[in-house]
Amino acid sequence: MGRAILGNPDVLGTGSWSQMLQNDFWGTPLADSGSHGSYRPLCVASFKLNYLVDGFKPFGYHLVNVLLHSLATGLVVKLARHILPAGRSGVTIAGLLFAAHPIHTEAVAGVVGRADLTGCIFYLLALLAYIRHVRWRQWGDRRQWLALAVTVLLAGAAILCKETAVTALVVCAIYDIIKGYGAGSRDKRH
Repeated sequence: MGRAILGNPDVLGTGSWSQMLQNDFWGTPLADSGSHGSYRPLCVASFKLNYLVDGFKPFGYHLVNVLLHSLATGLVVKLARHILPAGRSGVTIAGLLFAAHPIHTEAVAGVVGRADLTGCIFYLLALLAYIRHVRWRQWGDRRQWLALAVTVLLAGAAILCKETAVTALVVCAIYDIIKGYGAGSRDKRH
């Protein structure tokens, strides 16, 4: 655990919960010239909750990261069921690759990697909500608007965990375009 946790006033509770919204990932005010500029208040809030439960004992932080990785793996499997062909071997392979791929080692084993894990989870949830939106829209179901609003909220949460999640809504739009082309080609054959 480094400065993002041990030396972060937002984690230690010396500032208010709302102060987190004005500070970077390391607890430095965003307006300060020494700020790194990484804005991840939801991730910092998870560190603060860890601290409130068990202080600086590393086990709790690592346990949360392992649980978050497990949740992300489950979401990858759920997403794979929506976008891969009906055969289940592709879904299984996607889940196993995501779960065991060495690229995730740092995000799971390194406590500050939680930003990647939480960003990933909200990103996947946003995409899954958007897939639901598309399905309901195709059926003419009015709940499509609820699913769209949930998509935007989840994408926003992903961005508040890790800045790279800014692409979430772009990926949703690409899914919609691909899905539209797929539906159009099926209609032409029938």
